[in-house]
Amino acid sequence: MKKQRVKKPPEKKGKRKKPAIRGKLYIALFAAMVIFTAAFTIFMAVHFHAFVNRPVETSQPEERPVEEAAAFSGGKETEPPDAPAPESKGALVFVIDDAGHNLDSLDPFLEFPGPLTIAVLPGLPHSAEAARRVRSAGKELFLHQPMEAVGGSSPGPGAIRAGMDRDEIRAVINRNLDELWPVAGMNNHEGSRITMDEEAMHAVLELCRERDILFLDSRTIAETAAPQAARRLGMNIGERDIFVDNAQDRESMLFYINKGLLRAEEAGSAILIGHAFSSELAPLLAELYPDLKEQGFSFSSVAGIINGTH
Repeated sequence: MKKQRVKKPPEKKGKRKKPAIRGKLYIALFAAMVIFTAAFTIFMAVHFHAFVNRPVETSQPEERPVEEAAAFSGGKETEPPDAPAPESKGALVFVIDDAGHNLDSLDPFLEFPGPLTIAVLPGLPHSAEAARRVRSAGKELFLHQPMEAVGGSSPGPGAIRAGMDRDEIRAVINRNLDELWPVAGMNNHEGSRITMDEEAMHAVLELCRERDILFLDSRTIAETAAPQAARRLGMNIGERDIFVDNAQDRESMLFYINKGLLRAEEAGSAILIGHAFSSELAPLLAELYPDLKEQGFSFSSVAGIINGTH
């Protein structure tokens, strides 16, 4: 007997189409990915180019035309603000007595950068020239009027002496003033005996008022009658606070200057008297000047203190 072939059942047509459809889907997905990748690459390339070539910002200010800049600054060049000024600690007045003996000792004081009051003695070989130099240097000039002291020692030429009447006192002072004129004021050289005499000081201050000059009481004695005479005349006078150079060495002068600084801080001002013969005083004052200014001390004249304009 012949074996009969068993026929396989015919395949259904629908099942053959599945592989073709899946392949098309893969192709479409791949094409989409290619398109997306290309688009993303182009997008990134464009933005990277824009980032690299962007303008670089700097911290420099925008430039303005000259006219605009001037208008912006109010027509003035702008500058950084100044450092705040130090708090005021008071005014200092340095009076240098006994000028007129020689010119060499005077010149260093004329070079001092701030205000000074220099009192010139009358009747000496260099008195008139010393007065002229003081004025030329822009310093305040005083007559250093000699007056008799307790003990009777001679105070020098042109002195007011005990027993002089009003007219004699006026004649002496007028002669001395005329030798040095013009002057801003006068103070006493020695004079403890005269300044204790209220009537004598009344005659002195009366003449000061007539000639429109100031008076500074050097206070060579505590019992001075100058303040009482000034009150009778309705006048303001100055009074010495500190003698700087009782000894002429640097340490001693620094000690008394520091006392003057304390006085200025307490009272608002201090009048300190030194002498032209103190060779260390002028360089010491020049050395201290910038530091004292930086600390807040100002430098003034006797007129500034008496008139209240310091």
